[in-house]
Amino acid sequence: MKNKFEEMVENLNTSKYKVVAVTKDNYTLENGDVYEHTFEIPDDITVEEFQEMLDRAKETLKNTMCKDE
Repeated sequence: MKNKFEEMVENLNTSKYKVVAVTKDNYTLENGDVYEHTFEIPDDITVEEFQEMLDRAKETLKNTMCKDE
Protein backbone atom coordinates (compact mmCIF):
# COMPACT_ATOMS: atom_id res chain seq x y z
CA MET A 1 0.00 0.00 0.00
CA LYS A 2 1.32 3.46 -0.93
CA ASN A 3 1.80 6.15 1.65
CA LYS A 4 0.66 9.75 1.12
CA PHE A 5 4.08 10.87 -0.09
CA GLU A 6 4.23 8.14 -2.74
CA GLU A 7 0.70 9.04 -3.87
CA MET A 8 1.66 12.71 -4.21
CA VAL A 9 4.75 11.89 -6.29
CA GLU A 10 2.74 9.52 -8.51
CA ASN A 11 0.10 12.21 -9.00
CA LEU A 12 2.76 14.70 -10.07
CA ASN A 13 4.18 12.15 -12.51
CA THR A 14 0.85 11.31 -14.13
CA SER A 15 -1.14 14.54 -13.98
CA LYS A 16 -1.37 16.88 -16.92
CA TYR A 17 -2.29 20.48 -16.23
CA LYS A 18 -3.34 22.18 -19.47
CA VAL A 19 -3.96 25.89 -19.09
CA VAL A 20 -6.75 27.23 -21.30
CA ALA A 21 -7.07 30.77 -19.95
CA VAL A 22 -5.05 33.16 -17.84
CA THR A 23 -5.97 36.55 -16.42
CA LYS A 24 -4.28 38.96 -14.04
CA ASP A 25 -6.10 37.29 -11.12
CA ASN A 26 -6.39 33.58 -11.99
CA TYR A 27 -5.89 30.78 -14.47
CA THR A 28 -8.23 28.08 -15.76
CA LEU A 29 -7.35 24.48 -16.60
CA GLU A 30 -9.03 22.47 -19.35
CA ASN A 31 -11.01 20.50 -16.74
CA GLY A 32 -12.65 23.77 -15.63
CA ASP A 33 -10.69 24.23 -12.39
CA VAL A 34 -9.90 27.89 -11.67
CA TYR A 35 -7.01 28.89 -9.42
CA GLU A 36 -6.07 32.31 -8.10
CA HIS A 37 -2.46 33.34 -8.59
CA THR A 38 -0.31 33.26 -5.46
CA PHE A 39 2.11 35.80 -6.91
CA GLU A 40 1.94 38.72 -9.31
CA ILE A 41 2.17 37.94 -12.99
CA PRO A 42 2.60 40.26 -15.97
CA ASP A 43 -0.63 41.68 -17.35
CA ASP A 44 0.29 40.58 -20.87
CA ILE A 45 1.33 36.98 -20.17
CA THR A 46 0.09 34.48 -22.73
CA VAL A 47 -1.46 31.09 -22.04
CA GLU A 48 1.63 29.46 -23.54
CA GLU A 49 4.01 31.44 -21.31
CA PHE A 50 1.96 30.65 -18.22
CA GLN A 51 1.81 26.96 -19.20
CA GLU A 52 5.61 26.93 -19.35
CA MET A 53 5.81 28.49 -15.87
CA LEU A 54 3.36 25.95 -14.47
CA ASP A 55 5.23 23.05 -16.06
CA ARG A 56 8.57 24.27 -14.65
CA ALA A 57 7.03 24.69 -11.18
CA LYS A 58 5.64 21.15 -11.34
CA GLU A 59 9.06 19.75 -12.32
CA THR A 60 10.79 21.69 -9.55
CA LEU A 61 8.32 20.39 -6.97
CA LYS A 62 8.65 16.83 -8.24
CA ASN A 63 12.45 16.99 -8.23
CA THR A 64 12.53 18.46 -4.73
CA MET A 65 10.16 15.84 -3.36
CA CYS A 66 12.04 12.96 -4.97
CA LYS A 67 15.41 14.24 -3.77
CA ASP A 68 14.22 14.11 -0.16
CA GLU A 69 12.67 10.66 -0.60
